[in-house]
Amino acid sequence: SHSNFSFFLLGAKWFQPHNVSVSPTIALTALPFSPTDKNPDEDTSPKPTIFLPSLAERKLHNTGTYLCLLENFFPDVIKIDWKEKNGKAILESHQGNTMKTNDTYMKYTWLTVMEQSMDKEHKCIIKHEKNKGGVDQEIIFLSMNEDETNQWPFVDPLQLQRASTSAYYTYVLLLAKSGVYSILIAYCLLGRGVLCSHGKSS
Repeated sequence: SHSNFSFFLLGAKWFQPHNVSVSPTIALTALPFSPTDKNPDEDTSPKPTIFLPSLAERKLHNTGTYLCLLENFFPDVIKIDWKEKNGKAILESHQGNTMKTNDTYMKYTWLTVMEQSMDKEHKCIIKHEKNKGGVDQEIIFLSMNEDETNQWPFVDPLQLQRASTSAYYTYVLLLAKSGVYSILIAYCLLGRGVLCSHGKSS
């Protein structure tokens, strides 16, 4: 049954057997492919999860890192910028690779804020074709110098500390993972180069 497949027409060619007087025929080449299962009405916009700077990072390094994890979006084309809440300039930030998870994609991005900017609010701007209403998502990150108990009035301070510490280690883990991937890719590319050079010399 071909109910779950469609076909691509790859090419057509006229041909006629030698020494035979027959009408020319057409040879067609087709390959099956599996169509996408995405429902056009399904919400495949990026779903953000945010992680706040840890107290440990702020005390040890006088910096704070905002981390935003974007999940369950499709297609994979996405653009992310960071700005101060009321600013226009795009800030220098970092992004991990876009990774496929089942039939959707995920990506993480982070912004490290220096001590002199900790009193400012920041925002992460997400551009994706499936955003609701075609409007960019803007995720606001509160100032690090504001009283945390005022920012999170319903969160126990100890629970908040654990959450921010967890965010810090999550950030470190993701950063390390990205570094390992980069090393592996570089190793593979360099390895291919060495093999090619040996092949040419022989």
